[in-house]
Amino acid sequence: MATISSNDIVMATASIRGTQVASFTSTGFSSVSDVLRAVLCNIGTAIGMVDIDLRNSTQGWRERRSLFVPKTPGGMQLSLF
Repeated sequence: MATISSNDIVMATASIRGTQVASFTSTGFSSVSDVLRAVLCNIGTAIGMVDIDLRNSTQGWRERRSLFVPKTPGGMQLSLF
């Protein structure tokens, strides 16, 4: 399993149906879950299957994941915490 420490430089790119919807490079994450939360915050109102490419340039690993982001019912706010 891929590990992340707060000093690692992590790059993430998210795509939906081949269209890039988010991309960032950052540090300060303590887990892959933290990075995935940041990706979800960055994709805004996009819904559907999200392909995520994670790269930890400090430790030298790369990982691809897919997440399904459902449409939230009207009047409901999605909370990540």
